[in-house]
Amino acid sequence: MKIQTNVEVQPLGPDEKLDLKKVTVIYTMFSHLGDFVVMGGLLRKFDLLGVEFESLVAHQGSPHVSLFQTDSANRFFNIASLRGALTLLKKLREARQRGRILLGIPMAPGSIQAFIFFWLLKKLGALTYIVDFNLVNADVITPPRRRYVFDRHLTQAAELFRRPEWLDDMSMPLAMACPEIAPEKTMRRVGFFPWSGRSWLPEFTWPQSRWLALAELILQEPDVEIVLLGRDTNYTKFAETLRTGLPEEMRSRFISEAATSVEDLVVGLRKIDCLVTLNTSALHLAHALKLPLVALCGSSLEIWQPEGGHVRIVRDTQGALPPSDKYYHDPLQPSLQRIEVAGVHSALIDIFSRCSSN
Repeated sequence: MKIQTNVEVQPLGPDEKLDLKKVTVIYTMFSHLGDFVVMGGLLRKFDLLGVEFESLVAHQGSPHVSLFQTDSANRFFNIASLRGALTLLKKLREARQRGRILLGIPMAPGSIQAFIFFWLLKKLGALTYIVDFNLVNADVITPPRRRYVFDRHLTQAAELFRRPEWLDDMSMPLAMACPEIAPEKTMRRVGFFPWSGRSWLPEFTWPQSRWLALAELILQEPDVEIVLLGRDTNYTKFAETLRTGLPEEMRSRFISEAATSVEDLVVGLRKIDCLVTLNTSALHLAHALKLPLVALCGSSLEIWQPEGGHVRIVRDTQGALPPSDKYYHDPLQPSLQRIEVAGVHSALIDIFSRCSSN
């Protein structure tokens, strides 16, 4: 069987736009929950905008895609499995042969893995253009206009398709359905989410002693509770360490709320007034919920840091090198270990006061 790789694309005039009904965009996505929150949120945003182009995601075995609010079977393709890869390949080749324009866009800018994947799709007649923010080998380069990865992709789509009105509302929707939560609290609640997918690296861990010191500062306010959220394997031990380390009169206002599922975590987030977290999945979930949050960031790239009036980022500014987001120990790069309690507490007070005045 001959593979048709060259389908003629008609040039556009200077004032013409792409016919979005004939465009398919294929994004890549990693397997972590935070990746699904962002890219699932992007597809959900496109749905809410009523865009006419088709948007798909090629992922690497993400267990979270079934949480997507609408049909995920025809939007998310697991290319880590032979069946998923072949299904996507067949769909894209058939679309290309019908004259559709197929754009491949990596979730992370400059991803070599994504570029190789898209290059193979082009060779197999299943892609028209590779699009990137900064990779010189891409067919189309759209310089990044925003910091956060969701904002970058939404802005990129508006620029590619000449639809500036898509940027009138830059908010990221929640990719999954979330039930309404009836009010049940009488005190302000500050959530703690101290877990990281890279907790074996010191750069991505904030010491327990500092979480405890922060809890003591917060609980000096008599109308505030702290809720420990999460589903980490170390959850029970961590909760007990913090509770027993607090003065006895504060312990009743330290609440443990373990989550057994992503849905449980979302419900827990909706019950609090503010979140203190590391740069992890809870950060992106809280951002989608428009929850006031303070995020501690060490060796994490800026593309994973949300923006907005409800967000405060506390960074380590003492690293000798910029962050690389790599999964290895490097003392020259920024580290959570160097972030002081006072800076986090100050950011929390600031975000509380700003959100209370709005």
